[in-house]
Formats: sequence, structure tokens, C-alpha cells
Amino acid sequence: MRRAALVLALVLALVLALCACGSHETTVQTPDVVARHEASLPRVPGMHAPSFVAIKNEAKGELTTGEMLADVDSCSTCHPDVAAQWSSSAHSFASFGNPIYRFNVELLRADLGKTPSRHCGGCHDMPLMVDGLMISDAPIPANDLRAHSGVTCRLCHGVKDTSHDGNGSYVLDASPIDAPVLGDVASIAKHKQQVTTKVDTELCVGCHRGFISPDMTLPVHLSGIDEPGNWRNSAYTGNGMARIDKVEKQDCIDCHMDRVAVSKSELGAKQGTVASHRFVGGHTWMASMRGDTEQLKLTRGKLAGAASIDIAGARVVESGKPGAWQLPADGATVQPGTRLELDVVIRNLLVGHRFPGGVLDIQDTWIEVELADANGKRIAASGLKHATDADDVETHVLRTLVVDDKGEVLEHHEMAKFRTQVATQTLAPREAQAVRYAFEVPARIAQPVSVTARLRHRSRTLKLQAATCETARTPEGQAFITGARGARYVDLDPCKPQPITLVAQTQIQIGRGARNTNPRPAWERIYEHGMALGAAIVTRVDDARVVLDVAYAQAPDARSRAMVAVQQGWVASKQGRLDDALGDVREARELLATTVAAGQPAPNPPVLDAVIADVYMRMNKYTEAVAPAKSCTDRAPSNVGAWSVYARALVAVGKYKEALEATRKGLVLSPRDPDLLRSQATSLAALKDPQMEAAQAAYVRFRVPDEAAVLRIRCSKNEERCNRNRNPVQTIVLR
Repeated sequence: MRRAALVLALVLALVLALCACGSHETTVQTPDVVARHEASLPRVPGMHAPSFVAIKNEAKGELTTGEMLADVDSCSTCHPDVAAQWSSSAHSFASFGNPIYRFNVELLRADLGKTPSRHCGGCHDMPLMVDGLMISDAPIPANDLRAHSGVTCRLCHGVKDTSHDGNGSYVLDASPIDAPVLGDVASIAKHKQQVTTKVDTELCVGCHRGFISPDMTLPVHLSGIDEPGNWRNSAYTGNGMARIDKVEKQDCIDCHMDRVAVSKSELGAKQGTVASHRFVGGHTWMASMRGDTEQLKLTRGKLAGAASIDIAGARVVESGKPGAWQLPADGATVQPGTRLELDVVIRNLLVGHRFPGGVLDIQDTWIEVELADANGKRIAASGLKHATDADDVETHVLRTLVVDDKGEVLEHHEMAKFRTQVATQTLAPREAQAVRYAFEVPARIAQPVSVTARLRHRSRTLKLQAATCETARTPEGQAFITGARGARYVDLDPCKPQPITLVAQTQIQIGRGARNTNPRPAWERIYEHGMALGAAIVTRVDDARVVLDVAYAQAPDARSRAMVAVQQGWVASKQGRLDDALGDVREARELLATTVAAGQPAPNPPVLDAVIADVYMRMNKYTEAVAPAKSCTDRAPSNVGAWSVYARALVAVGKYKEALEATRKGLVLSPRDPDLLRSQATSLAALKDPQMEAAQAAYVRFRVPDEAAVLRIRCSKNEERCNRNRNPVQTIVLR
């Protein structure tokens, strides 16, 4: 409590300082000690803690059994095609029968005990959970179907409600599902009513958002996988606020359950098709280890083109002084005896959540860059060793680095040791990222030089695979391999090499005699480059601005110029150039107004007001920030960041009741968002509401760990990749 009181005092002091600074006027509401405002406090896990699973009618004794949940054969009688699709999916292997998962869950059980492992079981192991086997003193039975059945038919189709908490935050109806009598219309209708999911894409929310917390007896709270949150904040829901972006609206089902043709035996078909239950994503390793060639082909097809790669810019550095950018890099000067810098830009094109997605600390997607002279001789490279070398550190990898209490990177998803994240290099939806490659040009070099860049994907790191393979070869591991053969009729081999998928590739020529063969519009490539450099304006102040100026000059039409102008506005905002930021947004509005027919309303994407709110907040002009921040919440109501900025602006001007309403709406979407919890606690304290202590305790519980900065610094001193990954635009020397 002493710590909570100290934090509360500091927060209140900050609020008073914010309200007093600047030349603007504030409207401070008089504290009301009588009125009580409904605080949005994160709920605690229930009977199956630390998982948030709830079972409807469980208290009445209508408890489903593990055998019932694991039973897929009964469903396959009428749904043979869907059952076959499911049997190829990662969902079907979510449980202990999956060697990758078993390695991780057994680590957790060894470190924290059986009960905390229900954190995992609520999503991966419900057939074991409902029968109490996750907390039993007896070992998990290797030859039991319940240990080889993950997310089954009766589980998904028995979910009647979900919340946005995550960690298995769904309600499972324990009532038995009646088998239909063919030809009996009433019986079939009842069966359809029982199995039809009521929550559509929200069905995925409960398990595809995850976090660790003190509920698991851990000292910190850390957010992990959050596909629904990233999707809701994106252009794919119309709630994107980072750029002017036009994509088709899509949800989880649209992307991962394509409609496919089925046989006449499939009674769930509509006009000869069903939504595929293969749930194709990025799990190439799972498909490969069981020899499922069709699932592997489909998965690789989904990955190919999901992101792009480009060699976007080049410049010569002579005597430590960088020259002008060559934009794009095609045909750039190659000057012997100088340092050549090449900016490689990758962009998440098609994925509605982070790319790569899933468990971010053990993902393995990386960049390869290769230079060859005019004779085809390789003269420099980065990332080529990564395909076979687990210790290849001179490679840009799209992964989140997580450290333990000593600041050492954890390689095996050891959740019990997680203390903070150092940095993430994965890409949010439609986001671009730049990586700088430096090359010392030799005195003699045959020109032109070919530069090839590739983006490659492997499901999991080689270090994790080595540990998984070793565990699978133990007597216990072999027992589960044998159990999978008996329960699922599959032979699993986690030790054979993982497949590597080429996501994207590009090649250009530089130097004398270079030919430009890249078909993409130059302005578009430069625009993405400038957008990516916008993340690094603190360390490289002018790079983004210079590149975006070139993109604007080459943009072919009004909408293209508006896209660039918005990114120029973000750069100006981050640099504290108020007038320039407002001018850029004004220009973007005017350009967009010319793109529509007379009498039609001009496009008004949320990003326009997002930039204005951002620059006013940075300049401590909180009164001016309120209106554009509110506008963002009106037009991007599912974007948690919009509610966070709006709540902070309201707190800063003393409108605490309105701030509480904003935090309430934001916390519905993300119940443990620390910024929203802080604004809520501050507002309740200012209003002297009796719930202020509970709200403050919630903020303290779910905020960024106190030791995060210390651990990041410690890791940066001891590991080059930590030091490099904390830089928004890394520099890698080509060897």
C-alpha cells in the first residue's frame, strides 16, 4: 500500500502540473465526494484460474467431460470434410500431443506448479482441464485421447460468450449437444441452434489475446499475443489511425477460414462449400513434422506475399559524412574506398495483426541481403547463415526479445522467467520498417553490383527446435509420440529440419552500367521508406523528412500526395514543429477534397485528427487536443489508442467525469491497458471517489514493470542484438 500511495501522489502531482502549464484555460470540475462513478476494474479469474474460462451451468452439475470434448469422431459422421480439415489444423494439435507446446507447458509446470498451468490449459487443454487433470498430482497420460485433443468441435461450437480479457475468456455451455436425427426437421433445427456460434469473429478473442500476471504467482504483468487488439486498431476494421490506407474490411474468419468446396457427404455445406476448418496461418513446422504436405502447401501460400521487401534508398558515406540519398536505390553510385549504406524496407501488406504473429518471442522471420559483383561473385552478405545457424546474431530478425531478472534474453519461451520486453521488430498491420546495411566498398570491384534482399520465414527458432527435439527424444517424449500415433494416427517428428518459406524477394543493380527493372512506382517505394524512417526521428532527425519530400514531389495524384503529407505531419509532430504538422494535415484535407465528385463529402480518415491531437499533446496544448482526440474516437471507436489519447487530454484539462467515460469505453476493448487504467485512477482520485484506491491498485498491478528500463539497459550492455534492436532503424555491417 505504501508503494500504491506513493504512485498515486506522483500521478496527482503530474496532473496538477499538467493543468497548470501552458497559456490555455482549463475547466476543472469540483470534486464530488458523494457521487460515485462506476470504475472499470479488470475482472479476476474464476473457478479455473488463472485461466478466465467459465462453464455455463457448471454449478448445476451439467458439467461436460473431457471425453465428450475430445470426441470428434461423432461429429465426423455428418461432417467428414470439416473434421478432416480440422485434423490438419494447429487447433487440433494445441494440446500435449503437440511437441512444441508440451515442451513449453512442462517448463511452466516445473517452474510454477500444476495450478498455474491452467493459464495455458484454458485454451490448449480443455479436455484435460474439465476433468481436473491439469492440476492432478498424476502425470498427464500420454496415451489418452484427451491429451491429444486441443481446440475441438464441441469446444468452439459450445462457446456462448466471450470477453476481451484474453487467457481463455470465454463461456462454455456444459449442456450436452444432441445428435440430430436425419430427416427430422425439428431435430436438425435444434442441433443447428445448439452448435451455431453466437459470437462470430469474437470467438477468437478469448484465446488469441494473452498475458502473464500475478494471477500466475509471477511478479509482473506482461502483455503477449494480441491478434484481436492489433486487428481492431487496424485499417482492416476501419479503425486505423497511422496513415491514409485503403484495404478491404476483413476479420479473422475472412482471412483464416476461406470457403472451400466439399463433397456431398458434408452435411454442413452451403451451396457445396464450407468455411475451411484448416485455419491456415503460419504453422509450417506443425504441418511439416507430421508430413501433412497439403497443409504445408496452403500455409506457405498464405505466407508468400504477406509482407514486402524493397531496397529503397542508398547513399555514400565519405569521411564519416553521408551524402544525398539516391531514391530509390536502383543505379546508386558505387564508389571504391567509401562506405555505402543501403536501406532495406519491409512492410506488412496483408496480415491484419502483427507479422509474424502468434507467440512473438520465438518467431523466426528474417532478412537476407546479398551483394554480388558483375561476375556473379558474392562480395558481402547478411542473414545467409541464419538458415542453419542458431547463433547468427548479425541478422535482422522479426521477433520480440524478452529478458529474465538478470537482463538475459530468454530463448525458449520460459514464461516463468519473463520480466520485460526489450524491443519488438515484428510489424503491425500495414506498418513499414527500415533496416540499414553498411558496406565498405573495396578498392577494386566489378560493376554493376547486384543487390538481392529476401524475407524468409520459419515457424520457430532453431534454439527452440533443438530443445523441443531433445525433449521429444526422452522416454516421456517418446510416449507422447506413440500416443499421437494411437490417438490421431500421425507420426510426429519435431527433429527433422523446419521448412523455410520465402515471403518476399527483390533485386536491383547499382553502380556503373546498372539497369532499373523494378516495376513498382518509384514514389510508392520512397513513400514507404519515409514512413519507415518516421520511427527514427530522434536519432536521425532529417532522414524521414528528406525522403518524404522526394516522395511528395513524385506522387502522381492528389490522394498519393495526401498520403505523403500525412506522414510528413507525423514527422513534424514528433519533432515538435506545431505549425508544420497542422499545415501538413490541412494540406492533406484539401488534397483529399479534390478526389471526390462535386456534392460528395470529402474523405476524412481518422489519421488527420490523430496527427493534430498528437502534436497538441506533445506541445502541452491540452485544451486544443480535446476536440481532435474526440473526433478520433468517433471515427475509430475500436481503436484503444484513440480512447487513451482522448482520456489523457480530458484529465489534463480537469474534465474528470468525461475522462472516466472515455476510459470506460476504452477498457471494454482492452481491460488492462495501463494508460487507460492510469487516467481512470487519476480521475477518480481527483473526484475523491471511494473507488480511487481500487482503481489505483489496478493501475499499479498492470503497468509496465518498474525494473523494465534497468533490464533493457543491462541487456544492451551484454548483448549486441539487444543494443541493436532498441534502435528503431538498425545498422548492420555487411560482411
